[in-house]
Amino acid sequence: MKHFIRLRLKNLTAIGLSLCMAATFAVPFFAYPDQLMADTQDDLDAVNKQLEELRNKQSELNESYGELNEKLSASGEKLSSIEDAVNAKQSEIDATNIQVADMQAEIDQQYASMKLRIQFMYENNNATILSTLLSAESLSDLLSKSEYIQQISNYDHQKMQALSDLLASLKETQAKLEEEMTELVTLKDDAAREADNFAVLLSQCQTELDTTSDSITDAEALALEYEKQIEQEMLERQRREMEALEAARKAQEEADKANNAGNTGNNSSSGSAMVDQNALNNVLKNHTAEDVAMLAAIIECEAGNQSYAGKCAVGSVVINRVADPRFANSISGVIYAPYQFSPVASGRFAIVLARGANAACTQAAVDVLNGYININALYFHVYDSSVDVGGTVIGDHVFY
Repeated sequence: MKHFIRLRLKNLTAIGLSLCMAATFAVPFFAYPDQLMADTQDDLDAVNKQLEELRNKQSELNESYGELNEKLSASGEKLSSIEDAVNAKQSEIDATNIQVADMQAEIDQQYASMKLRIQFMYENNNATILSTLLSAESLSDLLSKSEYIQQISNYDHQKMQALSDLLASLKETQAKLEEEMTELVTLKDDAAREADNFAVLLSQCQTELDTTSDSITDAEALALEYEKQIEQEMLERQRREMEALEAARKAQEEADKANNAGNTGNNSSSGSAMVDQNALNNVLKNHTAEDVAMLAAIIECEAGNQSYAGKCAVGSVVINRVADPRFANSISGVIYAPYQFSPVASGRFAIVLARGANAACTQAAVDVLNGYININALYFHVYDSSVDVGGTVIGDHVFY
């Protein structure tokens, strides 16, 4: 009897220790984030914030560049229009200058003719005119010849006056055209300066755009490095967690053996169930459109380039975690759990979720939520044949 009691106490002690170990290891490892991973996540968050600011700045610069480009184009068209007006005005001035020159030549010729007639009459002491008048055969003939002489004099006077008036008008037009040309040249100079200013501003904006683009490229490269680092740290965390879970499982088996040894004929097992059937039934039977969208988005981020089986396997991992009491009991809780999915940390998940996952990933998510769980695994990562032993390889991933 004492031997039985001692054996019973020994079994109870082993069971208690085993349960303590199982309870300890059953807590998700990510409940205690490593400081290194937390620091890396902080660095990634800082880079992502910088990227957001740089992209906002790039967007503003692109808008400014477009506005400046439009203004430069309008300024160029304005300058071109003024240059056309200047050329047209110069043609008018050239034509008027020719007219003025021709008119001046005609006046000079008329004036020379008048001087010759006056000189002829003066040198002949008006004898010619007197002879012409005395040669009249009658009074009417005399009057006619006198009128003829007067008409010659009047013609000279009127012709000179008309030519002088026309020349004055042409010179007035010429002066007006020159004034208009001066105004056009001023406008042209102003438009040229405006175009030059816009060209300088556009060049400065382009330089700033190039600098911002280079900064974005550098920040994206740095963010990618942090993402890879976090992914490796997450992978190491998952491996440690799996080791802890395996140790808990073995401890539980030892406890079950000890319990069975102390309870002959009792075939019941004290192993803890790892499936929350209520949570599983709830997510499969009562999933929402939001659940489908989130599951499809994480599938696209993690397995968008994988086969249908690979896509469904990633979705199955999420559902398996929902059904496991060590994880959150909802799709959103599993996906947003700290340090579990790198696309969530990097921001890619939010982008895909906002625009909606592609048709193939959405179909895989729908099929998984309709009960097509094609793998019994809680974790996956990119397969590396030199490191990974065990697990199920589907496409580029190993699931375990």
